[in-house]
Amino acid sequence: MTHLLSFASHFYLFAAILYVIYLVKSHPRIAQVGRLSLAVGFTLQTVLIVRSFLGYGYTPISNLAEGLSFLGWLLVGGFLIVERFYHLPIIGTFITPLVVGVLLPAVLLRDEQGHVANAIKIPGMPVHIFIAFAGIAAFALATGVSVAYLLMERQVKGKKFGVLFSRLPSLEVLDELSDKLMRWGFVALSITMISGSIFAHRAWGDYWRWDPKLTLSLVGWLVYAALVHARLFAGWRGRRAAFLTMVGFVILFGSFVGLRLFPTGLHGGDFQ
Repeated sequence: MTHLLSFASHFYLFAAILYVIYLVKSHPRIAQVGRLSLAVGFTLQTVLIVRSFLGYGYTPISNLAEGLSFLGWLLVGGFLIVERFYHLPIIGTFITPLVVGVLLPAVLLRDEQGHVANAIKIPGMPVHIFIAFAGIAAFALATGVSVAYLLMERQVKGKKFGVLFSRLPSLEVLDELSDKLMRWGFVALSITMISGSIFAHRAWGDYWRWDPKLTLSLVGWLVYAALVHARLFAGWRGRRAAFLTMVGFVILFGSFVGLRLFPTGLHGGDFQ
């Protein structure tokens, strides 16, 4: 089944190239073909994930490769939804390279077999895992939009109106989209933290332990909670919000890959 991931990755790479070309040469057909390529890759990956789920009987995320693959799949799905409602294909220029960057290690490590902990097989755990990964994907999308915002703002303030200025939407649109994606991610992360404490009690006997992954997740949650509060009550917009969005994502993604790089704590070296 791993060949499906390889095929999907090739479609994603082709789409990323097309979206970069679209940034330089804004022709609708280029974006359409790029979107079609993403959809084909997404369909192939969906088949892979469904077959793995039916074969394993639980969420097929037992190691870093499977986790990155699942995250990449959610990133593509999230972007396709955003593009469908906002009609901003230019955002694909910032999202599709991220998808390729996430999927590349998954393809290289796809033959690795991870230990599957019993905690993953607890009823209801697939929902918890899906929401957790969906939250990270939403934050990744918000980060991509934030990068576009900062680049656009730099051109506006420097009065150097280049390609980005003519292709990207207004700063207000980018800020609003980043805010919405960040809030969806924050809701997903909050649900993940609550449900995770329940599963932790069932698996370890405690609702909370100062495990490295849990601690980083809490720090990330606090960063985004502060950002939500600042946007609602302090009127934060623009550059500060974009930077904080990116900082929160780096922290959460660090807790995500840190399991593999620093295999300590209750979560071990994989997604236990």
